[in-house]
This record gives sequence, C-alpha cells and structure tokens, in this order.
Amino acid sequence: MFGQDRYGGWRDLWRLLAWIVVLGAVVVAESLAERPVSSAAAGGGWLAPLVTVGIMTPFFWWTMHFLLAGRVSWRTLLPSALVTGVFYGSLGIFSKFYFSGTITSDSKTYGTIGAIFGIMTWFIAIGAVIILGAVAGAVWEDRKNQHVPGPKTRP
Repeated sequence: MFGQDRYGGWRDLWRLLAWIVVLGAVVVAESLAERPVSSAAAGGGWLAPLVTVGIMTPFFWWTMHFLLAGRVSWRTLLPSALVTGVFYGSLGIFSKFYFSGTITSDSKTYGTIGAIFGIMTWFIAIGAVIILGAVAGAVWEDRKNQHVPGPKTRP
C-alpha cells in the first residue's frame, strides 16, 4: 500500500515485540484517560470518543512508521493515521450501541459460543478499521500528490 517491498523476517522480531509492549501501554493509557471523561456529567459520552481519537491517532501514526522501519516519511503516513484514528473512535461509538447488547443476547441465546461470536465480530471490525483507515489515508495522500492541471482561463 505504501510502495514498499517485504521487509522483516526473524531479524525484526524485536520490532513486533516492542510494538506489542507499546500497544499494551497505549490501551491502558487510553482507558485511564477516557474513564474520567466518560463519567463527566455534561457531554462526557460524546467527548470520550474524541479522547480516543486524540490518543489512538498518534499511536497509529507511530505504528505505521515503526513497523515500516522508517522507510515511509511521517508526513506521508499522517493521512492514514488520521483516518484510522477517526474510524477507531467511530467504532467505539458503534460498539456502545451494538456490541454490548449483542454479546449479552447472543450469550443468553447460544451460550458461551454466542458471546465468543460477538467478540470475534468485534475483532474483525477492528481489523477492518485498521486496514480501511490505512488504505483510505494512502489513497488520500496519493490523490493529494497528483498534480491535475485545472482549466485554463483566457484573459
């Protein structure tokens, strides 16, 4: 998607392990930052997704740069990070309305496997958010960099 050849292998296993540690820290930080905002009386429910976007967008930006081993510039990756962060925050809003009730009702209807199906659906949604966010951002960046001459006007 970013025009890079395959890179990595066993020699870059440390990169994946470091990313997993940072992911854990970011998820904990996002949870701790969102909790007081969510419990705020006036508008906390709608402010929490903005906090999520504000924390996760830099994480996605850093993730792409780090996992691509710095071969793509920060500026090129910014649109993908922004779109992915917004998609992630939107999934958070959608999850509050859909997945909470779905997991509970599926658990009552189908037992443990119903809850697992609901959680697996959420994991698929997270994967879609990450992939679609990166692709949409790359297309945005690609279209922005194309120089399309406008119509010529006569004096």
